[in-house]
Amino acid sequence: MLNASHMSNMAALNFGSQRMRNSLALCFGDPNATAAVAAQYRTRQFQEVAKQLPLATFSTFMIVIASLLVALRTDRHVALVAACGLVLTSLATIHLITWRRHRRPKEAQAQKTVSPSTAVWLSANLGIGAFLYGVITLCMFDALTESERVILTGTVAAVIAIGAWMFSALPLVGLLWSFLFCAVVGVGLISFFWQDYGVLAALLALYAFFLISGVLMTSRRFVESLIAETEISRQREIVGLLLRDFEENANDWLWETDSMGRLCHASVHLVEAAGSKQPLLGRNFVDVLGSLIPVSNQAQVRLLARLELLLDQRKPFRAILVEIRIHDQQRWWSLTGKPQFDSAARFTGWRGVGSDVTTAHLHDLEMTQLARFDPLTGLANRHQFHQQLAAYFPADGPALPCSLFLLDLDNFKTVNDSLGHTAGDELLREVAQRLRAAAGGRGLVARLGGDEFAWLIPGNLPREAIEESHRYLRKVLSQAWQYQDYSIAVHGSIGVSFAPADARAAADLMRSCDMALYAAKAAGRDALCYFDPAMEVQASQKLGLLGDMRKSLEAGDFRVYYQPQIDMGNGTLAGFEALVRWQHPKRGLVPPAEFIALAEDSGLIVPLGAWVLAQACHDAATWPPTLRVAVNVSAVQIERADMYATTLAALQRSGLPTQRLELELTESSLMRDADAAQSLLRALRAKGVRIALDDFGTGYSSLSYLRSFPMDKLKIDRSFVSILDEAGSDGSAAAIVQTIVQLARTLHLETTAEGVETEAQLEALSQLGCTYGQGYLLAHPMAADQVIPFIERWTGEQVAPLSRLTAPSPLDEAALRQASQEAQPSQSQRLVLHTGWSPLI
Repeated sequence: MLNASHMSNMAALNFGSQRMRNSLALCFGDPNATAAVAAQYRTRQFQEVAKQLPLATFSTFMIVIASLLVALRTDRHVALVAACGLVLTSLATIHLITWRRHRRPKEAQAQKTVSPSTAVWLSANLGIGAFLYGVITLCMFDALTESERVILTGTVAAVIAIGAWMFSALPLVGLLWSFLFCAVVGVGLISFFWQDYGVLAALLALYAFFLISGVLMTSRRFVESLIAETEISRQREIVGLLLRDFEENANDWLWETDSMGRLCHASVHLVEAAGSKQPLLGRNFVDVLGSLIPVSNQAQVRLLARLELLLDQRKPFRAILVEIRIHDQQRWWSLTGKPQFDSAARFTGWRGVGSDVTTAHLHDLEMTQLARFDPLTGLANRHQFHQQLAAYFPADGPALPCSLFLLDLDNFKTVNDSLGHTAGDELLREVAQRLRAAAGGRGLVARLGGDEFAWLIPGNLPREAIEESHRYLRKVLSQAWQYQDYSIAVHGSIGVSFAPADARAAADLMRSCDMALYAAKAAGRDALCYFDPAMEVQASQKLGLLGDMRKSLEAGDFRVYYQPQIDMGNGTLAGFEALVRWQHPKRGLVPPAEFIALAEDSGLIVPLGAWVLAQACHDAATWPPTLRVAVNVSAVQIERADMYATTLAALQRSGLPTQRLELELTESSLMRDADAAQSLLRALRAKGVRIALDDFGTGYSSLSYLRSFPMDKLKIDRSFVSILDEAGSDGSAAAIVQTIVQLARTLHLETTAEGVETEAQLEALSQLGCTYGQGYLLAHPMAADQVIPFIERWTGEQVAPLSRLTAPSPLDEAALRQASQEAQPSQSQRLVLHTGWSPLI
């Protein structure tokens, strides 16, 4: 132990000694520098000292003259002072010559460096001068009176300090000056004036120590500044190389103007992009852009005027999109610029970058087009509908008259359940065509989601016109629809409301029309009902359902089911999506479509969502470590709950690793409060939680959300998947899905296709490169106690039981088992893909 302790102390001592040597070496130069760089540093140190030589020379002349006058006045040490003065004057003359040689080196001499011998020579000269100064000081000290010696002591101390500071850039000079000057004076005081001035000699030794330390520290800072300058110079060279490489190889291009707005620099790519045969340099930048914009394009002319105003006001701008035409081709440029100022804050011009973003812009336009129309029916989607509806309710004026029809198919669920979702999608397309034909171009026909359609007509239609429209709609819809061997009668319930008679806001109009639609359904379906204020009473029924939800939350009547997600590449099980179900005491297992909206409106989605998250993490902790669990998060949870704390608490309580949890959010939840949602997602992502964008393509689908929000996955909505195997498809469905998949690849995101129900859909998704898939074809949602058996059947391996924590709430295992058996498909349903893997149902 003693040997080990001794070795440890020795190692610490050696380490400290090494650090001290390195620190001391840095006072003289960079020990890690190459020979060439070290020579440059030495030259800079020499030149820095040489700059001080004129002042030192002048001081030498003055000190020599003053010393001679004192010696002659007192008639003491005249010869010695004269001899020292002569030598000092000679050295000062040499120093002045040295300064002239290094004052302004010519271009041919600029690259020359100072040799070590030259630096030593200068150090020796100044060291000799310090020695002679010390001799003269002792002569003066002996010749002066007591009061005059005080003045001499202060003057000499100042001269030593100033010299040490002036010569500290070259440490050998500074050290020799301080040491020799102080040593000569100190030795003289001890030798000739010990009895009266011994204390002064001791103080002088201490003074010398501090001066030498100051010289070393100042020299080190100077060397560090040289190292920093070298690094800055190196970085400038790198930046210059990168800029040259950027201009030569990048698709973007640089532009620069003088203070008058004339181009003084234009990269080759700018000249090529402009397609101009005339030289661009010297031309006004705005005029160059104006020559590429057709006069008929008034929007771009106004944009150019705005850009010119920004340039005149010297305000920076970023990513201004300019539409131009070059050789009869329409192009889009993105321009960014920043005003430039010199060291005196004078405006010198503009500098910026531009790029041809035609491909990306056209892609954005295509995605925006997809976002405004329902991909299944081709009608306007919910987003476009609400935009036009909001236009009838201006914020600064009264509501404009309009009539709203809401139509909900009466037998859609029967078709979906009996013939499958593919038949349901075919029916929705057929209904959309009939509604479009019935509208005849009047107003806006939109699909709001599911089997709900809207028809928004300007003006308040009279009752007779509405009745006639209803009869025509019934006639159009009731025509038998042929699907395979089935002939299906189509019927719909319609609710009607008017603005401003029934509502003064868009939301109120939708609410009143919804009430009318519910009344039409309650009246026996295939009917039309107008909104009546008495329908408000019926809303009280929701309060009863809301009370049941509160009781069920307390009683633990909610269940979490899990639907598998399969890797499309190799058929392995990737994880499960958590789906909430309500085990109502009287109504049985209630699907989320019947209570989630009410839970969101009432705020009960916050405790319900927290429970689902906790239960899903708790269950997933018992699965194999390679499987993830995906949990849906409502926009209300983001707005009203601390989702960050809720998520971390669920993970901590369950022991589930953060990377195995995936939160699914819809675009609408991100659009409500983008800043808050972005902060939340970044914080969760930093902890390792994965983020998925659910139902991609059905909402606004703005690319800005994909750029600004941290995402790991895009979930392709089932409406895109369902049309992949559409009979007679022209390939547009596959093109849409392929666009989404390619977009996800570009952004390094995974994709999951929802609602995979046919072999053709699965095959198409696999060929398009979709990452994961889920749907009834692969497996139905299942209860928590069926997950482990499912994993064992899928993988063919037995899963070792894991220790489980206490469940977040009591579970009715018998009800779960019965409900899951009812939802589970038969064992005969199997699928074999060309890739060689077969999912187990």
